[in-house]
Amino acid sequence: MQVAPGIHRFNTGDFNWYVVEAEGRLTVVDGGWPGHYGVLMRGLGELDKTIDDIDAVILTHAHADHTGFVERLRVAAGVEVWVHEADHAMVQKRGQLPWFALLSNAWRRQTFSMLFHGARQGVFLLPRVKAARSFADGQTLDVPGRPTVIHTPGHTPGEVCFHFPDRQALICGDTLITLNLLTGEAGPPQLTFDALNQDAEVSRRSLGRLDDEFRDADEVTLLTGHGPPWTGDLSAALASI
Repeated sequence: MQVAPGIHRFNTGDFNWYVVEAEGRLTVVDGGWPGHYGVLMRGLGELDKTIDDIDAVILTHAHADHTGFVERLRVAAGVEVWVHEADHAMVQKRGQLPWFALLSNAWRRQTFSMLFHGARQGVFLLPRVKAARSFADGQTLDVPGRPTVIHTPGHTPGEVCFHFPDRQALICGDTLITLNLLTGEAGPPQLTFDALNQDAEVSRRSLGRLDDEFRDADEVTLLTGHGPPWTGDLSAALASI
């Protein structure tokens, strides 16, 4: 479960979300599908925690495979949900996904598998998030782990990465992934295929923002929305995309 110091990834197949622990308190980063709520509860038990130990939910972006159980957790735990200001309106709508791109590629085994998993895990019953706070680029969030927001638009207008400098970790949502969503092959950091990004050119420009941030950094552990963790020289990896 632990993929970086104090950062845990739970087993929900090709869909990643994380729990960050700091001084005994927890931040949930993204929220999978609605059906993943039970996985969260079991995982908290393995960590000897409960939902009472959760202080906040923070979102890399407002797509449905990242917001699935968020409203349920917001109500049950009485916590605040945070999202970038550019995705604030989107998170309050139901079922936000690049549906055309997904359905037009449903003949591919990997894409079909992900759609089928989403359907089984409640995408069509997914509630909107009824209350959320906004954050902005460069803000350090006052939640356990105190991540710094790096705005990396393109996949959605409010797509962000969360940098945890004391852990040398970057939770990057779908800004970068390590699983090819067309073939199912794991690999180095890569962009999602263009049709899944609201603006593919903006997505590419966001890589420059990450390069600026990490050009002189030591190795970074990249924790993506889809695919296994990756550790290495992020600037070098970006240069090869």
